[in-house]
Amino acid sequence: MRALLATLMLTVASMTMAADLTEKDVKLWLSATGEMDSWLNENEDKLPEMELENEDSSVEAMFAKGLQELKNAGLYDEFNTRAKKAGFDGAEHWAEISRRISLAYVALEMENETVSISQIEAQLKQVRESALPEEQKAMMEQMMEASLGMLRSVKNVSAADKKAVGPYRDQLEQKFNEGAEE
Repeated sequence: MRALLATLMLTVASMTMAADLTEKDVKLWLSATGEMDSWLNENEDKLPEMELENEDSSVEAMFAKGLQELKNAGLYDEFNTRAKKAGFDGAEHWAEISRRISLAYVALEMENETVSISQIEAQLKQVRESALPEEQKAMMEQMMEASLGMLRSVKNVSAADKKAVGPYRDQLEQKFNEGAEE
């Protein structure tokens, strides 16, 4: 579970890049991500258990926490070296490409969905004002806040990023499903 969370955090990294994703970026990521994920899985026992309760569950915060956990565990330098060997500028670059590919994939998958930010915000308000037990209310709030964060992130995905990812949707779906099974 720790490796999955670390992978997720790295996958949905949030840093600003000036250029849009390219087909080359997607191909490079597809060729490298299996090895990068395997390394994270091999080292999951060295990473602390991730505590997401009562923390910022935004994509940006999850990424920052993931890289920080690699640093705290003394694994960052090795991960950075592996990212460079795979063809990236380093761990942050790999994570940024991962984040953008992941968000573009989710944006494409959600294009036909009718759920809006305002709908989730309204549901969140209802939960907060409800008479539910505090523990259940807190759990539901956390899930809804995470959903809001993802919807906001997906809303900002560029058309160019979606265009670069589009032809690789099936391959990406397979990669993401492999990661979810571990």
